[in-house]
Amino acid sequence: MDNVTYIANIEHPVQLGAMIAIYFFYTGLSAGAFVLSSLGTVFGIKKYKSIGKVGVVMAVALLAIAPLHLIGDLEQPQRFYTLFFRLNPHSAISYGTFLLTLYPLNSVVYLWFMMRRDFAKGAESLTGFRQRFYQFLTFGKTDLSEQALANDDQWIKRLGTIGVPLALLVHGYTGFILANIQARALWHTGLMPLIFLMSAMVSGTGLLILVLIITQRFFSPEKILTPERKALILDIAQLMKWFIVVDATLMVIDFIALYYTNAAGYAAAKVFLYGSHKTMFLGVEIGLGLLLPFMITVISKTKKSLGWISLGSIFTLLGVIAMRVNFVIGGQQIPLSTDTLNPYTVAPQHLLMIGIFALAEIFILYLAFRLLPIYGLPKNSTP
Repeated sequence: MDNVTYIANIEHPVQLGAMIAIYFFYTGLSAGAFVLSSLGTVFGIKKYKSIGKVGVVMAVALLAIAPLHLIGDLEQPQRFYTLFFRLNPHSAISYGTFLLTLYPLNSVVYLWFMMRRDFAKGAESLTGFRQRFYQFLTFGKTDLSEQALANDDQWIKRLGTIGVPLALLVHGYTGFILANIQARALWHTGLMPLIFLMSAMVSGTGLLILVLIITQRFFSPEKILTPERKALILDIAQLMKWFIVVDATLMVIDFIALYYTNAAGYAAAKVFLYGSHKTMFLGVEIGLGLLLPFMITVISKTKKSLGWISLGSIFTLLGVIAMRVNFVIGGQQIPLSTDTLNPYTVAPQHLLMIGIFALAEIFILYLAFRLLPIYGLPKNSTP
C-alpha cells in the first residue's frame, strides 16, 4: 500500500478563466466609451459633443460581443436564457443578466435619437442602397422641424442620463462579484468595484482615441484629421492621463492595505509583488499599462504627437487586459490550503473563441462606421 502524506486532497481549480477575464475587459471598454460619449450630451461639455456618436457606437458594438464570452464559457451554453427566469435577489450575477439586456437596449435607442436627423436628411438627399437603408432606419419619423429636433435633444439627454449609471453598473457589478468572495484575499475589498471602473475608464479612453484616429482618417466625409479634431484627440488623451492617475492611486492603496491586513492578504500581495506574477503585474499592468502611457501624456514633446498618443493608448489596452487576467485568474491561483499556486492553462477552444469574437468585433465596428452617419452625411449625394 502506498504511503499517504495527507489526510484529504483538497483542490481549488480556477473556475473563472480567460473567457471571463476578456468579458470583463469588453464590458469595461463599453462602459468607458459610453461615459465619455455622455460628456457632451449629458454633462453639456460642448467640445465633446462631436464624439458622442462614436462613443455610443463603440459601447453598443462591444456589448454585442461581450456576453458571447460568458455564453461560450458555459458547459451548456444553450441554456443561458434560463438566467432570465431564475432571478436571485441576493446574487450580483443575477442582476447582471438584466443589466446586460437593459444597457444595450437603452444605448441603441439613445443612438437612434442622435442619428435620426441624419437618417431623415439622408433619406431625401442620397440615392441607392444607403437612401433605402436610411429610409428604413427613420421608422417613418422624418420630421425635421425645430420642434421635432428639440424633442430629439430632450430624449438624447434623458436616455444618456439613464445610460451613464447603467454603464457604470454593467461593469461595476463585476467588481462586486469578486469583492463578495471572502475566501479570496485579493478580491475581498470594497475598492474592487472602483478599481474595475477606473481601469475601464483608462481602457475605454485608450480605445476611443485609437478609433477616432483611424475612423476620422478613413470613414469621415473629409477623410482627414483636421486641426480641430487633432486638438480634441489630444484633449481626450489628457483625460486619459487623469484616469491613469486615479487608477494607479486606487491600486497603490489596495495593495498597501492588502500587504498589511492579515496573513492571507500578505500572501496574496507577495505573489504579485515578489512572486511568479510580478512580471505580469509590475511589468505589464503597472509599467506598460499605466506608467508609460502616463509619461507619454506628460512629456511636452510626446503629448502633442498623435503617434505617441496612439502608442500610449495601445499600452493602456494591453495593461488593462493584464489587469483583468491578473485579478480574475491570478486571484484564483493563490492557494487556499497549500503552499503552491493553483495551476491554470487556457483551453485551446477558448483561445479560438476569443480570437473569433475579436474579429467579429472589428467587423461590426467596420460596418457601423461604413454604413451609419457617425460623422455626418457623405459630401456628395451618391453613396
